[in-house]
Amino acid sequence: MASHTQPAATAPPPAVYISNSRHARSCPWIDIPDQRIICIEHPAAIKDVQKGIATLGGEKALVKLATSNGNSGLMLRFRPEDPMQPPIQSRTVPSSSVLLKVTVPRRRRKKAWTGEGVDPGRGEQTLLEKLRASKGKYKVGTVGMIERTVRFRDMANYQFNTSRSPFVGKIKETVLECKYENLKSFTLRPSKGYQPVLEILPPPSFSNTVMQHTYYYRQNPAIKKALIAGKPALLNLQAAPKTLTPMVHISNPTLPTKPLDVRPYETLDAAGKKCVDHLRELFTQRPIWTRRALFNHFPKNLQSLVRFSMVHVAYMWRAGPWRDTCVVYGLDPRSSPDYRKFQSVFFQVETEKSAAGKVAARKKNSHVFDGKYLVRDGRCFQLCDVSDPLLKRLVDTEKIRKACDPVDGWYRASTIHKIKAIMRGKIRALAEGIVPADSEFVDVLEMESEDEEQEASRKGREAAERAARKKKRGKAAEKRVEDEDVEMGGTETPQKTAGAGGVQDGDDDDLEVDGEWEEELDIELAPAAVAAKGVDGRVEELMMELLKQGGEHAGYEGYMDEGGDDGDFDILDGEDDEDGE
Repeated sequence: MASHTQPAATAPPPAVYISNSRHARSCPWIDIPDQRIICIEHPAAIKDVQKGIATLGGEKALVKLATSNGNSGLMLRFRPEDPMQPPIQSRTVPSSSVLLKVTVPRRRRKKAWTGEGVDPGRGEQTLLEKLRASKGKYKVGTVGMIERTVRFRDMANYQFNTSRSPFVGKIKETVLECKYENLKSFTLRPSKGYQPVLEILPPPSFSNTVMQHTYYYRQNPAIKKALIAGKPALLNLQAAPKTLTPMVHISNPTLPTKPLDVRPYETLDAAGKKCVDHLRELFTQRPIWTRRALFNHFPKNLQSLVRFSMVHVAYMWRAGPWRDTCVVYGLDPRSSPDYRKFQSVFFQVETEKSAAGKVAARKKNSHVFDGKYLVRDGRCFQLCDVSDPLLKRLVDTEKIRKACDPVDGWYRASTIHKIKAIMRGKIRALAEGIVPADSEFVDVLEMESEDEEQEASRKGREAAERAARKKKRGKAAEKRVEDEDVEMGGTETPQKTAGAGGVQDGDDDDLEVDGEWEEELDIELAPAAVAAKGVDGRVEELMMELLKQGGEHAGYEGYMDEGGDDGDFDILDGEDDEDGE
C-alpha cells in the first residue's frame, strides 16, 4: 500500500558508460518518474483494500499522512468499529526503494475438471507463479521512489473485549456520539460505598512495553562462586556490608543485654579496637545517643567505622519515643522517667545530599538545637540536646506520666505536642533565614494541658464517636443502595425543594455521612460576624475555637504559626519522617 505526494524537481541523468578494471559494458539507465511515495507495510494480508484502509483510520488519515510527509503517523485498529480498542502506533523510517509495476498478460486457464466438478484446490496464483507461467512475456515499469516507509513493529498484547460491557455500551451511545442530546442522557451513580452490581473494567492493554528489549543473558559480574566451609556458595561482591546492630521495636517486652553473633573483640584490627573503646567511653558518659551526636564526638578517621562497631556496645530503637537512638546494652529507657530527656523527635529537613556538602555542614555541635542556627546534616534531635530556653522549659517539666506510653514516652501528649509545634515553627523560620522570637509561640504555650485521666477520657470519647459515625455511614450506604434499586426499577424518589431560603435539599444522607464537622464542632457562622471581620478573620476564630475544644482535630497548631501557609514551606512540612537520619 503506497501513498503519493507531489513530484520532486530532479531530472534523471543521461546515460553514461560504466567500466571496471577487467571488462567494459554499456548499462542502460532506467527512468524513474519524479514521484515521491510513502509505503505502508500493513501487518495483515490485504484482500479487501477498502477494509484495509478502514483499519488505518480511513482516507482522511491517509491524506493527513501524505500532507505531513509521513510525520503524522497512523493508528492501526483491527476492529475499526470498536473505539475502545487500543491502537497500534506506526513508526515512519526513511527508505530508498523503488516501487515497480509488473504487468502480466492475462491468460485464460482451463479449469481442472473432476468427476464431481471443478477442482477447488487450485486457487488464485501468486505473482511469482504468474511470472513463471508468462514465460518472459511480462513488463516491468517504475512508478517512483519510496522515500519513507510506515511500519508497525509493536509487540502483540492481550486486549479486553468490551463489546459485551453495559457501561462501555452506554458510553458509546452517549459520549462517543458527540451529540448534545445524547450527552445530556449520560449519568453516573453518585452513591458511595458498597454497590451490589458494580462493573470494574480491566485495563484496555495488559503491558506498557511495545518494543522488545535486547536481553544479554549473562551472570551478574558481581556474583562470584566460592567455597565456604567446604560448601559451594555465591557471594555478592558489591553488596553493602551488614552492620549487625540489633534493632528493637517499642512493643518488644525484652531487650538485648549483650552482642550476639559478632566477631570477638580480640580478633578486631587496631582501628576497630580503638573505635569500640571510644564508643564504650562515650556510653559511660551518656547511656543514649543519636548517631549524629556520636559522629560529632569521633575523630574523622574513625567515623566510617562507627556503624560497624556499634554492635559491640549498643542496640538501636526502630520505632517509638527513642526512635533511631543507640542505647547501651542492658538498659531499658521505659523503666524510669529519668530517661525521658533522651527521647527523640523528627522533622523533615532538607539535608545536604553530596558528601562534600555533608562534611561542610557537619560541625562539632550540629546535633544541638539552640533555636538560632540550623545545621542541615540530620533530621533527628534528642530532647537533651535542645538548648533553646523556651523549649528547655517544656523539656524539664515535672508533669509527666506515671507509666511509659508507646507513642509519647514519659511526657504527656499535650507536652510533646507543644514541643513539636514550637520546634517545627522555629525550624521553618530558620530554614528561611529568619530567627523567630519566643513571643510568636505564646498561643501554643497557653494551650490547655491535660493529665493522663483526661487524655484517656478524651481518647475513649473519640473512639466512641468514630464507631458511631462508622455505624451511621453503613446505614446511610445501605439506604442509598435501596433507593437506587427502587430508581432502577422505575420508581422515582421525590426530592425536597427549597423554601424561602433558596437552598435545595436533594440528598440528606450525603449531608449526614459527610457532615462530621457539624457533629464535632457546632459553631454558628453568623452573617453579621462574617461581614464585620471578613471571611479570613472568621475562619481564624473558628480554628482557635477548634483548638480550644481539643479532640482529634487539635493538631492544627500550624495554623497559628506566623510563617504562613503550609504551601509556603516546600522544604519543611509534616511532623515525622519515616526515614532515618
